[in-house]
Amino acid sequence: MTRAEWIEAAAIGVTAVGGRLVWPFLPDAMPLWQIVLGLSGLLLAQSLVRDVAILLRQRRSESNQPRREAQCFCLESTVGATGVVAGAVLTGLGSSTRIAFSGWVFSLCTLGILALGFFIKDLVIFWNPLGVRREKDHLNLIVRWKAKSR
Repeated sequence: MTRAEWIEAAAIGVTAVGGRLVWPFLPDAMPLWQIVLGLSGLLLAQSLVRDVAILLRQRRSESNQPRREAQCFCLESTVGATGVVAGAVLTGLGSSTRIAFSGWVFSLCTLGILALGFFIKDLVIFWNPLGVRREKDHLNLIVRWKAKSR
């Protein structure tokens, strides 16, 4: 693991403990839509912070990898955006299902979603050809929805 990955892993642990400390200030039961939106937003925020850190690190280095075009999308962003859409749909449907859980469960949910983001951070979904591949620090990919005609 790189130094940045160790720092991220430590930040995930600190955030999970912080979730436990914040729990007394949250309601005992939360609507399902709020939980889905919150966890999806947390996943997208983690991705944003990591991408900004990568951009700052690349900015300081002299040798940047050449950019290449691909028909792809980051798996982490796809999962987060899908969760946001699902939460919005639940909100629009007027879902009133409330879920009650303890502070430890809240902390474990926070830890779980951040760990998921950590493990899928380098995975990219390609649709031409269809597949999932590992692309380390995939900010050098330029997303194209359609292939360029030559």
